[in-house]
Amino acid sequence: MCDAVEGLFLDDLELGALVAGAARARNSGIDAVFLADGPLGDAIVLTAGLAARTPDLRFGVRYALGPRPHRHPTILAREMTTLDHVSGGRALLAFLGPFTDATSEAIVLCREMWSMGIGVSEGPYFPAVGAINRPLPRTPGGPPVALDLTDGSVPADAHLRACDLVLVPLGGAPPDSLPPEVQVCWIQPCMAM
Repeated sequence: MCDAVEGLFLDDLELGALVAGAARARNSGIDAVFLADGPLGDAIVLTAGLAARTPDLRFGVRYALGPRPHRHPTILAREMTTLDHVSGGRALLAFLGPFTDATSEAIVLCREMWSMGIGVSEGPYFPAVGAINRPLPRTPGGPPVALDLTDGSVPADAHLRACDLVLVPLGGAPPDSLPPEVQVCWIQPCMAM
């Protein structure tokens, strides 16, 4: 990982436009492209298509748990494992705020699925009775996990210790309590397509 990574939001666009946008981002010195996932679009599939066509960028999925997530974290972990393989180990997963106990439970489940190949949780948010994830991700321990702070969310210290990266708006400041092992990913707004 770099000490600082610039990123790009590309939402609700078709793959050809995304590939062109990713190429422009790369030519502008940007290291990572993030797509927002949601029930109306599948950022993981689009990101896999981008990764196959752009071998020198990292690709992240921004995922909101919200009160009723459209994807259980064990399913998300499996799909991110596939993205990690397709991208050659260049996948990133960013959770959007607000950050709650459900976020912590989701991160623990994803990391279990990625490191042990099985996720078990009694809940209360995401019960799982031995969800299997095989093969394991290409990246040991799975894709880096980020907390997306671009909306101004302020995570608790426990959440910051559970992640590998924080996404901060370009020109913004990372949290004061950021542990030294957590890296900052500077994000700029979507480039014109």
